[in-house]
Amino acid sequence: MASIHRQPGKPYWFCAFTDQDGTRKFKSSKTTNRKQAERICAAWQKSATEARMQRLTPERARQVIEEGVREIADLSGVAMPRQSIRAYFESWLKGKTASEGTLQRYEGIVAAFLKFIGPRAKNSLQGLTDGDIQSFRDDLEPRVSSGTVNTYLKVLRVALNKAVKLNLIDRNPAVGVDNLDNDDRHRRRPFTKEELQKLLGVCSQDWRTMVLVGLYTGLRLGDCAALTWANLDLQRNEITVRTEKTGRVQILPLHKVLLAHLMTLPAGDDPTVRLCPSLVVKDGSQLSNEFYDVMSSVGLSPARDHQGKGKGRDRRRKQSVVSFHSLRHTATSLLKNAGVSDVVARDIIGHDSEAVSRNYTHIDTETKRKAIDAMPDVFATEKKLK
Repeated sequence: MASIHRQPGKPYWFCAFTDQDGTRKFKSSKTTNRKQAERICAAWQKSATEARMQRLTPERARQVIEEGVREIADLSGVAMPRQSIRAYFESWLKGKTASEGTLQRYEGIVAAFLKFIGPRAKNSLQGLTDGDIQSFRDDLEPRVSSGTVNTYLKVLRVALNKAVKLNLIDRNPAVGVDNLDNDDRHRRRPFTKEELQKLLGVCSQDWRTMVLVGLYTGLRLGDCAALTWANLDLQRNEITVRTEKTGRVQILPLHKVLLAHLMTLPAGDDPTVRLCPSLVVKDGSQLSNEFYDVMSSVGLSPARDHQGKGKGRDRRRKQSVVSFHSLRHTATSLLKNAGVSDVVARDIIGHDSEAVSRNYTHIDTETKRKAIDAMPDVFATEKKLK
């Protein structure tokens, strides 16, 4: 049994309780409030008893401590905010403002994390540890790329940083979990001129439109599919679009090749009609898979039979080095190879930083050769001086 008492000349109440090995312990509660001291002493005794019965897990210890602290806070009139792990992450998602695609990605990451921790999602957010986050990271590692794992960690860090700011937790348990080495990150490459010609030779009218728009504007797959005739100003030869990922409004001049193609399409009288009507009902993954099949039909990627192999999500997906997104790489590289300044190229493609733009830039050998040949002869001045 636990009990409290005062010692002569000491301001604090002392707790007497039986430790896990059966030894009687005496410890200061560090409080002059009798009721608070009783709660503290009861929590110590409860922890020691469960430890003696081999039922004290780290999770149970946190629960006992939290219950005791909450009781003490209630006695002191201090509000102790409490949320379960699930409730917190769900409320965090509701408060996020981002593009539809980004929100869906956040929702998928949160759902994967909550599924991983299972029934413990109903436990207090304060019980979430570095070990929980690291175990989740290690569970993901054999199944997805390092870059994807690190993206999951980044989202969890952002979400839990908000919890720290709201005083729901004292520290962010995801901060102490290291990212994976990103040496295996997937690298896209641009299409060659010959590959583009092969693609355009087998594309349907709508996919031909999609490829040409992606190539000559650098727009992403979803933005290309969402274009309507209202986005076009054929008098000014411009496309105006608000991109889904960033919400940025871009006004892009139409290349003569793209303009000539658009002029061959049946416009109709309704400006809200999509440029590529047969692709309207498809979501991003459907569009990506359909374009993959177009690429595989001309040998740019291995053919898929779209049948499961019994592997589920226990094996990393092998990605193609080219995809519709490679058209952004192609557009960036063509602009840079043509001598367009980095600032202008970034504005056209919609890159916010030079570092991102560099990842999309692939300078061809001939452009490099011309650049090298343009360098001055360091001996020219010396010869003149002689």
